[in-house]
Amino acid sequence: MSSEEQLIHKERLILDAARKRFAYYGFSKVTMDEIAADCGMAKASLYYYYPNKEQLFERVVTEEQRHFIDDVEGVIGQEIPASRKLCAYVERRFELFRELINLSSLGVQNFHEVKVQFSHLFRNFETRELKLLQQILLSGAGAGEFSVPNPQRTARLLLHVLQGLRLRALHDGQEPGARTYNALREEMASCVEHFLNGIRTQPSSNNGTTHHEAGREH
Repeated sequence: MSSEEQLIHKERLILDAARKRFAYYGFSKVTMDEIAADCGMAKASLYYYYPNKEQLFERVVTEEQRHFIDDVEGVIGQEIPASRKLCAYVERRFELFRELINLSSLGVQNFHEVKVQFSHLFRNFETRELKLLQQILLSGAGAGEFSVPNPQRTARLLLHVLQGLRLRALHDGQEPGARTYNALREEMASCVEHFLNGIRTQPSSNNGTTHHEAGREH
């Protein structure tokens, strides 16, 4: 293994260990000492890669966001109706939200604090999400499936509605349980179906794929 490959391998070990720690204990309770021990390396070696916990957490969150973007882009590239692409996007967005809750903290309050601390990450990610949504809407319009006079405004509207549903699920300040997650998933599914009914140019059995079915396509 070359020196470059060794560096890449060690960094992957660090990221995997950090992700597990953050997911189990939450951002605020994890220390760099613990991550270094999990990797079997000295703390000084860990600091060579990441000078502080904030930069390491930022990299972990960025990786989760990148996986989401890659996944949705893979769905967009499929030869399937745009309505199914949109449903798949919403399903994957729900899964990402649940993952970020786990990484940030066992308590929802800390999730909000972490989101403020790393606000630039979420702002950049929102920009990328809007582009993905516009791609889906434009592909549907190009195929004659959707009627969307203003794709940019429509994409922003849908994203804001989904964000609102997510915030509602966190309104009591407690960590969401299985019932809350299931209710949120169903609300998001219902939302996208109503949204699709408003922009479809004509009904189609293919376009009527349910949210959960679309989530299994990729």
